[in-house]
Amino acid sequence: MGFESVFGHVHPGLRVSQIELEDGKGEKVIVTWNGQPPAKKMGYYQRGLFISMENLHKVKETMRRVDDSEEIKKMMDYYERISPYIFPVLAFGGIFDTLWQSMGFNNFAYHYRKNSKLYQEIIKYFAELALIRVESVIEATGSRAGILNINDDIAFKGRPMISPERWEQDIGKYYKEICSTITDAGMMTTLHSDGDVTIMIPVLKRIGFQGVQGWEGGANPIIINEKYPDFVINGFGDISQIIPFGSKEEIFNHVKELMDALKENRHFIIGPSTVIYEGIPFENVEYFIEASRRYGKY
Repeated sequence: MGFESVFGHVHPGLRVSQIELEDGKGEKVIVTWNGQPPAKKMGYYQRGLFISMENLHKVKETMRRVDDSEEIKKMMDYYERISPYIFPVLAFGGIFDTLWQSMGFNNFAYHYRKNSKLYQEIIKYFAELALIRVESVIEATGSRAGILNINDDIAFKGRPMISPERWEQDIGKYYKEICSTITDAGMMTTLHSDGDVTIMIPVLKRIGFQGVQGWEGGANPIIINEKYPDFVINGFGDISQIIPFGSKEEIFNHVKELMDALKENRHFIIGPSTVIYEGIPFENVEYFIEASRRYGKY
């Protein structure tokens, strides 16, 4: 198709056993590390069962670190072989979106408002998993990856799902440790999020993130470029409307507008704002790539 980079994955350096938990109705359900039933195919969300400290602890007690260094090295060797053709950026799961999915949104909203012990302990659990994944890559391959990306949807469409203040207060200290671990190893760290994260940028920068992959829901590239010129902007291709439903002319105009706003700063990597899903016409994706190559030349 012409893309030059994708997210890549490696062994996580940990294992968490599948375990049987009881839901709120007394039914027994098998769940995995994230408090949800095993996914039979790629999906966005299944009901989360971290609804009590007991359920959380039953899963957490099965978590153990393992030595995945050989598997990580083999995968990094493979990624380096294919990097002249397509460059894999290592990506890891984050904290916030797995947090609310592990609880169910209604349950999450209640515990978030109360800032409950359960809410805090689940954050600590997912933060520990994220840090172990990062440390496993660094211990196995040092700075070979160059950049590590954390996948964590903190926004949806036009706004964040959590206030910047609460995100920094509740989750920021854990991400600060993760980002410091990455930068101390000589690599860059970025965040992927759906939605418009514009008002989150000052907090993300303070924590240690050097850029964001995503940008949808009406985010304004001109404002972002003017206010945060040193922040890496990756994405912005409109997956909601223009790329799926636009004409060739509309797609080309969209790409040109993005390049006019962001290209000269040289902190811009153009790409889709989120996943290229099955329903997008193949030719529209080709138009997007063609336009990016035409207007992206210096």
